[in-house]
Amino acid sequence: MKTKESKGITILALVITIIVLLILAGITISAITGNNGIIGNAGKAKEDTEIANEKEIVEKATIQAMGNNKYGHIEESELQEQLDKETGEGKTEASNIGDEFEVVFIESKRYYIVEEEGNVQGEYLIIEDKYPGDITVGKNGEELDGKAETEGGKPYEIWCIEDLAEWSQNYDAYQDAYIKLGRTLNFESRLSYVDGRVLNCNSIDELRDLLTDISGSGFMPIKNFSGTFDGQSNEIQNIYINKTGRAGLFENINNAHIEKLGIDGKISGTEWVGGISGYITGKVEINECYNKADIISKGEENKAYVGGICGHLGTGNLIIINSYNAEQVNINGNVAGGIIGMTGTASSISYIYNCYNLGNINGITVGGIIGFVYDHTRCINVYSTGNITGTTIGGIVGAALWNNASQNKFENCYFLKSNTVQQSAGKNIAVNATMLEELTNETIDELNTYITNNSTLTSEWKKWTIENRNPQFMKK
Repeated sequence: MKTKESKGITILALVITIIVLLILAGITISAITGNNGIIGNAGKAKEDTEIANEKEIVEKATIQAMGNNKYGHIEESELQEQLDKETGEGKTEASNIGDEFEVVFIESKRYYIVEEEGNVQGEYLIIEDKYPGDITVGKNGEELDGKAETEGGKPYEIWCIEDLAEWSQNYDAYQDAYIKLGRTLNFESRLSYVDGRVLNCNSIDELRDLLTDISGSGFMPIKNFSGTFDGQSNEIQNIYINKTGRAGLFENINNAHIEKLGIDGKISGTEWVGGISGYITGKVEINECYNKADIISKGEENKAYVGGICGHLGTGNLIIINSYNAEQVNINGNVAGGIIGMTGTASSISYIYNCYNLGNINGITVGGIIGFVYDHTRCINVYSTGNITGTTIGGIVGAALWNNASQNKFENCYFLKSNTVQQSAGKNIAVNATMLEELTNETIDELNTYITNNSTLTSEWKKWTIENRNPQFMKK
């Protein structure tokens, strides 16, 4: 009996031992190969070291290039020369992409942005789109249906300039779609193109020259859009538009939603012009968008309405929220505003919430936020520090025409003393706005307190902070 019990215990112990060893082996394998395992961490450490070395090379080459230039500027050829000294010829490629430079490390397929002042930003991975000019297919070939994820769909995707050109050419096919911008695109950068084979062009250089030639018309705006465009906090940089009529990334938007998008470059037309859209009708919301492009209209007085975000609202219901016009931006038109040129007609409703302007606005009727106001306008939690010049000017509103003051609401509106609100302009122009000697923390507290105390606000209102003596939204 004892012999049998001993054998039974021995077999059981052996089974338990095997199970324990298997568990320990699983843990060990996981520790070595898992996401946070030894191999993974070693690979990550190696990559981090490579990135740090690349960035150091770019910074060193940039300092040398600026030091060798008698004006302290960065020249493409001088930057490339210094990079070659650091890495050897053929290892990197420096390109001028407008006011900045792009440095590509060919082997790692990473690139860095060198700003005009010499600051180095990055690292960024080069993204390859296998299907340029087809926004119904993802960059890796996945089929898309142009519907929101909340509906179980797959939004169309923009990954390169060729995709933008396709959308512009065949806007009717995508008019009601849900579309996302996959990355920041720069019209001056070769990395934002794939093969250049759109618009009757056969190469990247040919397409880039066509779209950036300031003697031509540049990019043709997307004529009409009634869907959703999510910029995903990306920018469209160095866009150049020069055309007759309305102009903007979109000429017209109707019953649309545009969010998390930045525009940079130069946009000009002869009618209604804006960074996002020239003309708006229907129910439209623009959320977390900003303009860094010069906006110009050369048209007649009754059509040259320009704004950093929008030129003119026709008949409709417009909300612009958490949006701004950036510093060192020039907006020129007969009726001009930092955010919108004219808020609409007597049958329109406009809501300008939590927005600001830092740019220079010039024209005949000019306001820091709105050029001309009709009835049914709500302007709340806004600020303007831009230089306002014109015949009839205002720190917030240039002029207004309304029949019922109760239909309009201006709260927590601030502007600098250098801007003058002319109370006599238009009809019943009195706008509830506060003129300040300079921006203070108390002003920022007032803006944030309004957001905190009003829990039923539409969408989410971003909180404010101070950077470089100007109000800005807090960075997440």
